[in-house]
Order: sequence, then C-alpha cells, then structure tokens
Amino acid sequence: MINKLLVLLLLSFFSLSSFGYEVREDSIPEKKELPKQQFYGPTIGLGVGMFKFYGDILDAQRGNALISNIGYDLHVKQQINPFLTTKFYVLFGSLSANERSIDRNLNFKSQITVGGFALMYNFHHILPEKRVINPFISLGIESVEFLSKTDLYDSYGNKYNYWSDGSIRNLPESDVNASDAVIIHRDYVYETDLREMNSDGKGKYQERTFSIPVGIGAQMHLTKNIDFSIGATMHYTFSDLVDNVTSNSGGERIGSQPGNKGNDKFLMSSFSISYNFLKHKKEDVINTFDEDIDYLTYDNEDEDGDGVIDFIDECPWTPEGVEVDDKGCPLDRDTDFVPNYKDDELESREGMPVSPNGVEMTDEMIDEIYQRYLDSTGVFADIENKLIAAEKAPKNKVYRVQVGSFTEAIDADLVDKFLSIPDVEIKTFGDSLTVIAVGNYDNLPEALKRKMELTKQGFDAAIVVTEEKDGKLISVGDEANNMAVENQSLNSDNPNELLFRIQLGAFSKKQPINSFNKLTNIMEIKADDGLYKYLYSGSYKTIEEAASQKLDLAIDYGVNDAFIVAYKGGKRIPLTEAGVKTTHKENIINKASAKYDKAAISFKIQVGIYKNQLPTEVLSKFIEIGDVDQKMGENDLTRYTVGNFKTLDEAENFKKEIIEKGIGGAFVIALHEEKLIPVNKAIEILEGE
Repeated sequence: MINKLLVLLLLSFFSLSSFGYEVREDSIPEKKELPKQQFYGPTIGLGVGMFKFYGDILDAQRGNALISNIGYDLHVKQQINPFLTTKFYVLFGSLSANERSIDRNLNFKSQITVGGFALMYNFHHILPEKRVINPFISLGIESVEFLSKTDLYDSYGNKYNYWSDGSIRNLPESDVNASDAVIIHRDYVYETDLREMNSDGKGKYQERTFSIPVGIGAQMHLTKNIDFSIGATMHYTFSDLVDNVTSNSGGERIGSQPGNKGNDKFLMSSFSISYNFLKHKKEDVINTFDEDIDYLTYDNEDEDGDGVIDFIDECPWTPEGVEVDDKGCPLDRDTDFVPNYKDDELESREGMPVSPNGVEMTDEMIDEIYQRYLDSTGVFADIENKLIAAEKAPKNKVYRVQVGSFTEAIDADLVDKFLSIPDVEIKTFGDSLTVIAVGNYDNLPEALKRKMELTKQGFDAAIVVTEEKDGKLISVGDEANNMAVENQSLNSDNPNELLFRIQLGAFSKKQPINSFNKLTNIMEIKADDGLYKYLYSGSYKTIEEAASQKLDLAIDYGVNDAFIVAYKGGKRIPLTEAGVKTTHKENIINKASAKYDKAAISFKIQVGIYKNQLPTEVLSKFIEIGDVDQKMGENDLTRYTVGNFKTLDEAENFKKEIIEKGIGGAFVIALHEEKLIPVNKAIEILEGE
C-alpha cells in the first residue's frame, strides 16, 4: 500500500511541477501585452517532530506531547489557488507507551509508516495580503502501516513479574519459591510480536489501517524560496489494535482496568523546512522623481541639531548641547585632539602628550605606560595573573547526604518524615525524578557522620554524594561511602525537635514554575495521595519566625494563600499540638499508629552498605568476621550486617569487637520484624508498658 502511495506521490510531483497557465491573447484588451509566466511551482520539504500515542495503554490522556518518539516527514506541496494547497506526504517513526501501575503493567512499541494526502487552507480570505506568518488548518486521508511489539523478557530470557512492592522479579509473587526471587530490570528491547501472541483471539489481523489527519500550524517565509513551518496534526485511525488492547480485551494482563472504547490515535508535533521551485521575476527599477517630496527640506536637514546642516557637517551625531565650529565639530580650545566637553584640562600646553581625558602626562605616567608595554619585570602582570589564577582555581567539593531518589509518587508518611529534617532539600529533574538530600559539607568525614546518623534514624537509603555544576548529585563511590571515621556524634538537629515550615499549597496537578509570582526557593514533592505539595525551602524553630517569613512572602510576592505547618518526630502534627493557638482548621488525616511488638525488636551491627561489587580488602575483612548477612535495599544498595541481639548493650559490646577487627565505620541499627527503624524508637518500644 505504501509503495503505491510513493508512486502516486512522485507522479503528482511531476504533474504539478509542470502546472501553469498562459494568458490567452484573445482575452487581453488591445494595446496591452502580458508575458507568459509560470504561475505556481511545487514545494519539497523535510520535517522532524515527535509522535505521541493516545490509545488504551496509558488511557489515551497521560504524558507530555513533546516528550515522545521522534518522527520524520517528507512531503511535496502544490498551491492550487491563493487559499488552498495540496500536500502529499510520507511519515516514518515509532509509537510507544509504557504503563506501570497497581492495576496493570503494559508496554508496546510500533514502527509505523504513513502515506497520505491533505488539503491546507490558509485563511487568505480574512487575513491581510501582506503578512509575515500564514496560519493554516489541514484535513486529509492516509494509510497507516504498523508493526507492534512488546517487551516481556529481559536480555537473559527472564520473564518480567511485577510485584505489589513495585519491583520486577524473575518469579511470580504467588510462586512457592517467591522467597528466592531475584530483582531484574527491563531492557526496553521489544522482542515479542503482539499479533503473534494472539492474546484476545483476533488471529492474523491486518497491521494497516486508514486514518483521518486533522492539523493546525503556521508557515513563515524565510526567503522567496525557503519556508519554515511548525504545526501539530492529530491522526484519527480506524483501528483499535495499534497497541493490541481493545475495549473487549481481558485477562490477567489487562487486570481491573479495561481498555477504552475509542479507536487509537496519535499526534505529531513537528517543524519543517521546505523549498519551492517558483521562479521569481526580477522587477525593473524605475528611477522617478516624486513630485510630492520636498527635496529642499532634505537638503537643509540637521540630524544632530548642532546648527550645521548634514550636507556640510564633518562631525555628524554630535551630542546634544555641545558647542561646535562652522564645520559641525566640537570645539577644542587647546588643540590636544580632546574636545572641550571631554577635556579635564582645557589649557594643556601645545605639543604635550595628554591622557584620553585631555590631562598632560607626567614623566611617571609615561614611564608606567612604557613599563606596561614592555612588561619585562612582571610588576603589572603579577596582579592580573593572580586574578586569572583565582578564576581558574578548582572550587572545593561540596558533600551532601542523599536520603532518597524516586521516579514515582512517594509514600505520604515518608514525605512527612523527609520534611521533618530541618536542612532537607528536594530537587526535581524533569517530570519523573525527585531527589531528597540534606546537609552541605566541605569535607567527607563530616558528611559520613551525618550519613551514619540518618541511617540510625531510619533513612536506610542514605549515601554520600557530591553536587555537580548542573545540580545533579553523584555518589562518591562505595569505598568513600564506607570510609572509617571517628565514631563521635555530629552536632545535628534532634529528630524529635519541633520545627515549622511554610506550605504554599497542595494541588492535584503539577503547577507551572511561575505559579507563585516568580518566587524562587520552592520545593516540590508528589505524595502517593495524588497531591503535589509546594513548600518554601526553609525551616523555622519558632512559630514567630515562620509567621514573619509568611508575611514577607505575602508583601513581596503576593503569595497570600500560604499557611504554616508543624513537624515533630518524623510526622506532621496539628498546630494546636505544637502549642499554637489558631482558628484555622487544618486538613490533617490522622492515620492509625503503627503497632509494634517488643518480641520483634532486634539489633544488628552494620558493617557496610555498597552499591557495586565489594572491594577485595573489604571482602577479606568480612570473611575474617564470618556470618556477614546481606540484604538488598533501595537504589540497588546492599546492606551488610553481623549479629542479632535483643538488647542494645549486647549490640554495643559486639560493635566494639568489630571495630577492633578493622571495621571502623561499624554502628548499631535496630529492626522490627526485619524492617529498619530508628534506634531511639526501638529503645522507646522496649521501655514502654
């Protein structure tokens, strides 16, 4: 089908390129001769853009139309009349969608080839004839060929099994050997043909369909023969099988969320450059005199207003108010070539060298200029070299502790736990990555101490990172992350200390950057309750400090809807509980407190946490200790621990033995039913009634 369309495209091009007309002689009044001319010429163009799929996977509405798969457009256009243009085109590219949710996990990628015809209307009837930009709309018919595949297996042939905790493993969660399941990752190689799978029993259905393209855009003439166009076209297909999911699809792969009822469609947002072959006749330049022009006025014009007409003014554009001579040049009383209005010394001696501001130069000034010219002593270069060296000197590294990195919405309780850290900073990169970091240290040992302290407080994914110029956080590496430091407490904030923050709002949709009147220092975080929370990046120990800052935001930036929130012990608490009297009713959902069992509390000694393979010297120490347990955590980090104790004293004594064996960074951690909790929380549970 596509080959036939290409042949039709080429035939149309050659037929349209010869399209033109000649003015018949018998239709021209006598004594008027019009030359024969080519009225229209074909246009060939090449475009590039983005394909965005709207179908059953991702439910046809989600995603950014400008962040998708690249596509290409090759076209030939021919203008029929001043307001209509025909377009023959071929599109190449791919469509894809990846859905990852609790309800279902689906993905596909389809290579598509499109050939079609469209009519373009440019509103010539209602727009000015001489215009820079030509808006247009288009409508047509096209044929679409697609070959859809899905990614079901990794590069080692393991089938993806999506577990309820969000991980992908090599065994189903319900498998009897599920405890031995290994975490695997998608390779994004779409190896399985969807039609061959025949999941819905549709057999060998046609992998081609017709489509109606509806577009809008604008065209701008860069030169007489080169045009630039930008636009977007929605392609409404007659098929619902591009992603191999229909409204009748069912089974385990569809889950509890069925397909939608409409056919699949896709959007192409693109820009293109085109060249037209229309020959433009050079217009003869006729020199005539306009009787309405007052040439005498032009002859007597004085543009700089110095009283000397431009025709004889030797110094045009003299500043306003400057006294000039009869040639229009500024006066120079002492003839030192510095005009009076710039001269700081109007009576310089004749023939004496002067500075740029007209001051006679002394012997010392002349000698300094000469020395700078020779620059053999380095007296003057020394200062400049120091300035250049200071600019080129490498800046000291800044170390921070990353406590979390997320590509999905974050648990609401964990959000409150992060916001309870006074110096927390939340950074978002694009629409998918959120990084949580704390601290700002100029040396690695202090950062490592803070990491150990945060790990004891329950932030088991904490790692030391450095900040790059572009703001990205890079791990300092396993060896540095496990470097032994002096086991002394760092002067940090108490995790149970009360602090206040200013929340700018909570929204169901992501807000634009300028939503808060160009206010900077804003932290954005998305919780799994579906809300985007926006907070001013700063914490306050007293309600008075927070209230003062809130008032400044209202006065300086017009942010009037902000409100104060309180945090303590890793949780958000009502302002009344924080000792604040208020008439404002806070929207805080009190979740049921977690129940802890004293018998399930245990203590272990953490001897390291590594992302990659263990260094040889570390492995030898672990072998010497013996019975080192390992457990995979967040961000592909593996935690290594030894021992299992019911009391903190037993754990502390064993920790001293471990340190004596050369594991200087060892420290005690607490667990409840194998889930990491803060050590002070474990002590509180054991001492409770």
